[in-house]
Amino acid sequence: MDKLVEEQLKEILDVFESLPDCRIEKSTDDRLLIASYKPVPWSGSLEKRDTESAHKIGYINPHKAALGLYIDFPHDFLEFEELEKIIDPEATLTYYPPETKATTVKSWWRFRSDDKFDSLHMVLRKTELAYYDFKREDWIELMQQITGVHK
Repeated sequence: MDKLVEEQLKEILDVFESLPDCRIEKSTDDRLLIASYKPVPWSGSLEKRDTESAHKIGYINPHKAALGLYIDFPHDFLEFEELEKIIDPEATLTYYPPETKATTVKSWWRFRSDDKFDSLHMVLRKTELAYYDFKREDWIELMQQITGVHK
């Protein structure tokens, strides 16, 4: 793993580990599970492939030269415009609608919405990752909102 990815992974982990309503667990496939202490509200609609499904808020996925975040929250809990201001404040990330295949060379994000739950997906590659601030107050507040809804 690249040194920059390691540094930013530590920063994002510091944020999630400081939040009271979630915990971070190592997954079997090198991803880091963001888990709720209680089952998530839509857990009844998830496929029961593994034991983490009922408590899964999302994943942090470190790659060799990128960092991915995949996080779920209740349907209609957050608006696209609200997310966009916080996730991409500098307008440097490419937005890919859910039905579009994302690039494997650029940083990107997407917002998925269905009747059970919504999701935020983002992948930061080296250039944007070097400048992304996971410790911004608005970013921390967003993650606190998302993880806090699972109380």
